[in-house]
Amino acid sequence: MTPGTFSWISPQQSTVSTSCSTGIDDMKKRLKSIKTFRIISQVLFFGVFVFIFVRSLDPFSIITNPFLRLDPLIFLTHLSFQLKIILPVVGVLILTFIMGRFFCGWVCPLGAVIEGLDLLLRPLRKLKPFKRGSDFLKRWLLNTPPSWFILGAVIVTLFFTPPILQFFHPNVWIIRMFSLSASGITFTGFLFLCSAISRRLWCKYICPLGALYGIAAKCSLFKLSITKCSECKRCDTCPMEAADYSAHHINSHQCILCFDYEYRCPVEGFQFKIRSTTGPLPDESRRRFLKAGVVVAAGLVLGTVFSFFDKTVKTRLLRPPGVVNEPMFIERCLRCFQCVESCPNKIIKITGLEGGLSNLFTPHLEFQEYGCDYNCQVCQLVCPNFAIPMQSLQEKQLTKIGLASIDESLCLVYAEDTNCLVCEEFCPIPQKAIKFVEKKKAVNGEIIVLKYPVVYSTLCIGCGICEAVCPVMSKAIKVFKV
Repeated sequence: MTPGTFSWISPQQSTVSTSCSTGIDDMKKRLKSIKTFRIISQVLFFGVFVFIFVRSLDPFSIITNPFLRLDPLIFLTHLSFQLKIILPVVGVLILTFIMGRFFCGWVCPLGAVIEGLDLLLRPLRKLKPFKRGSDFLKRWLLNTPPSWFILGAVIVTLFFTPPILQFFHPNVWIIRMFSLSASGITFTGFLFLCSAISRRLWCKYICPLGALYGIAAKCSLFKLSITKCSECKRCDTCPMEAADYSAHHINSHQCILCFDYEYRCPVEGFQFKIRSTTGPLPDESRRRFLKAGVVVAAGLVLGTVFSFFDKTVKTRLLRPPGVVNEPMFIERCLRCFQCVESCPNKIIKITGLEGGLSNLFTPHLEFQEYGCDYNCQVCQLVCPNFAIPMQSLQEKQLTKIGLASIDESLCLVYAEDTNCLVCEEFCPIPQKAIKFVEKKKAVNGEIIVLKYPVVYSTLCIGCGICEAVCPVMSKAIKVFKV
């Protein structure tokens, strides 16, 4: 409109314009409300996760972690056919096929932590301390994320012993973080670095669980789509970089339904609706599907190679009570530290690199201060993946952890001709796995009766109580794996 001219709008046009504006405002309010509900949902699930973790620190408040026990990838490692486990696992997958990758944006506790870190480090990202890569490489990584490759390797090794899932599962890592273990603290530092580079970097490129839900989301009934675009580029604020406004396309495998920015769209250009099932599949969709298949297949090949060459190292580590099948234990153990945190006697320790890669972060027993309580089953009850088998108390009391052995060069009776009744007295086995053999011996010109302790292997279960109470500094009796 040039100076000196007038613009006249009819009452009808004014009404239409006002109603359109009102409609857009209402849509923005609804989208903003959905974002608020999403944040509340994520905070609530995170609160539940924290509550469960804190409760797990009390060895007498037995509670299992549903974020681990009801996870689809973890489920494949134990294939429990209990309805209380199968129904939630299948339910989450069905919801993903209906709605899309909602779990990552609405439920995942590690996602909540990452979102908090992203918000905290937002000022640092604005400084752009890290140079961005080429747009082509960025688009390629978003369309075919490395997490698909990791997922392929994970799927194969779920049924073998190479520990790949255990080092990439998000809910295992968050427990390590809360446990303040060395690995958890290191991972926290890694997440800080990721948040300084880009929002949700772990979720976009690394997480195999997110990749599983993302691939399922490609077939979801409802999809978020771009129907109109004003080229305002506000889609660039998408935390998962799922929106490609130049192509008017949403990468459904990356979209976590966060509704973080849609309400700011000036033309109400986003719609969450039933996807179109009519017409042929576009060439671009075919190419993306083939790329996804190739990347996942490459991961499957790598996982197969790992599984083929994997040789479980025979270890002398003492495992928690009930573990009798070492390869199965290595395969199932999530390295989640749940048993470590819950053990009332604090005898379950984390294995470092000294046990080899296959044993890294697995639990083992040390009896320097305490033994395994004869009536305790806490570790069996809290293990989320049944790596420590659940037994009846009677079965647990008969299953060998190891076998006690006496070092006669250290034992007071054998080495110093001094009677010591401690190991026999504290042995919890009703029939006593440690018994005394009395012998007379001349000591300093005097005949005395010495009671020599003897371990009966048929009765000893290797609970380690005798080792813990042994008064000799170097421990004259120790438990060894049989």
